[in-house]
Amino acid sequence: MSSQVEPAEVAESRIATDWSLDQWADRLIDQAGFGVTVLDRHGTVMYYNKWASEHLDRKPEYIGNDVRKRHRRAVTNPRFDAMLRLFEEGRVEPVRYVARPYGRTTILVTVSPIRVDGELVGFSQVVLLKDEIQELCARFDESGRESFEREMLPDTPAVARDPAAGQCSGRRA
Repeated sequence: MSSQVEPAEVAESRIATDWSLDQWADRLIDQAGFGVTVLDRHGTVMYYNKWASEHLDRKPEYIGNDVRKRHRRAVTNPRFDAMLRLFEEGRVEPVRYVARPYGRTTILVTVSPIRVDGELVGFSQVVLLKDEIQELCARFDESGRESFEREMLPDTPAVARDPAAGQCSGRRA
């Protein structure tokens, strides 16, 4: 008899029967198209994906070391520690913020607690580039799905524009 707790994705029926996410998780995270960094509960860098190594300050020697050693601004570590305390005190919602750690590059960051069997074991950090998001929204605001269809499906006939499709800015077409 096993005392192992059923993972949430199984208990909530968010995963196919007889399939385990760990079969593909490493490839999914590595090829996600945005930055992923995983820290243990003390702030030690445990993992970062390929995108993060190409767009952010992530290097192999950071693995196994405290992320605080890499923060460039003095105010960053007290803010980081305050955020970790929120998670230690039970916060379950992600913390989202905008930062400019590399000069001109603005990033959108989401930090989420990782809990296993109710215990805080670490944190995930997901990073998007503000310029990429704004460019996609601007393209959508200009032409809706048409720009995507032209770029991604160039050999298919034009699909009539859906006038009910929303825009990134919240305006309607």
